[in-house]
Amino acid sequence: MIIWDDSMSTGVPIIDAQHKMLFQKFNEFSDAISSGITSGEAAGELLDFLQFYATWHFGQEEKCMNEYKCPVAAENKQAHAEFVRTFGKFYTEWQTGTMTHELVSNTHMELEKWLVKHVAQVDTQLRSCVK
Repeated sequence: MIIWDDSMSTGVPIIDAQHKMLFQKFNEFSDAISSGITSGEAAGELLDFLQFYATWHFGQEEKCMNEYKCPVAAENKQAHAEFVRTFGKFYTEWQTGTMTHELVSNTHMELEKWLVKHVAQVDTQLRSCVK
């Protein structure tokens, strides 16, 4: 479980609300894995959600970074493209096969890494540009 706190704020309320939604979805997924009962179903639901939500959110965030002339805008855009590739592969694997324990684990691990590393270390650099 990852708990949102103000140190993860970008200074843009709509982007922060979108990040909170991603954290909520991740925590629901973590709970499903912990229960051991529906982790495959939860992983599929999460991958469905990310197919739409990540691309939509990334577009809005990239627009904000450009608007506020954030110095990490290009790095952020590149990281977003990598996220889309990684989770796109997971999504395709799930759609063309079955939800394996390895796929559940990889989905969880990669999303956790993304939230802890990218949101907390890259996205938060927008905050100093907004002020």
